Amino acid sequence: MKTLIVIVSIIGLAAVGGSIVVGVKSFDGIVTEHPYEKGLLWDEIRNKEMELGWQIDIQNMEFVTGNNDVLISVLDKYGRHLAGPGVTFMISRPATPAYDKYFDTIKVKEGMFKARINLPLYGYWDIDIDVSSGGDKLLFKKRIFVDKGGKKL
Repeated sequence: MKTLIVIVSIIGLAAVGGSIVVGVKSFDGIVTEHPYEKGLLWDEIRNKEMELGWQIDIQNMEFVTGNNDVLISVLDKYGRHLAGPGVTFMISRPATPAYDKYFDTIKVKEGMFKARINLPLYGYWDIDIDVSSGGDKLLFKKRIFVDKGGKKL
């Protein structure tokens, strides 16, 4: 019995050691391409966001797999609906670009937009909302969670 425990322990340690060696040799150390440039862009976006004071509010935050209506409110730095913005809308999965998709927005009223999106899988999704108004442009990123099940109305 002791011999069996020793053999199983050696096999287990060899498997763990082999996994570590393969992981170290196959990881090239790159987490993101061009991290310096992405960091500068992130700083630029945050500074522009603070300067303009624009805000995005997603009115409905309960999402399920399938079709969902999203109502987006675009506010200026005083909390009023932003006059005349253009809005583009994209969804993506955090781990893969396979589900990246752009959706058309419909202007409901000044500063309010609606989009019908299809979320085929449950889990976390990223929403990129690109707002442009008066020559200024700003990108907002939101993360949402999509539940399983049919659409609740």
